[in-house]
Amino acid sequence: MKDRTPAEPLRGEAAFRAHKAEIAKRNESAWADGAVQRAAREARLSEQQVADAKRERASLPRQPHR
Repeated sequence: MKDRTPAEPLRGEAAFRAHKAEIAKRNESAWADGAVQRAAREARLSEQQVADAKRERASLPRQPHR
C-alpha cells in the first residue's frame, strides 16, 4: 500500500470550479429549504381560506321555507 501524501491546495481553474461547486451545493440546499417553507405556508393559507369560507357561509341569511 502506498502512503498518500497530503494533497496540495487547488489552484487556478480547479480552485474556481471547486468553489463554484460548493456555492451550487449551498444554493440547492437553500432552494430545498425554501420549498419546504413555502409548502408549509401555502398549506396554512389554504386551511385559513377554507375556514374563512365556512364561517362566511354560516353567517349568510337563510331563505324562509313555506
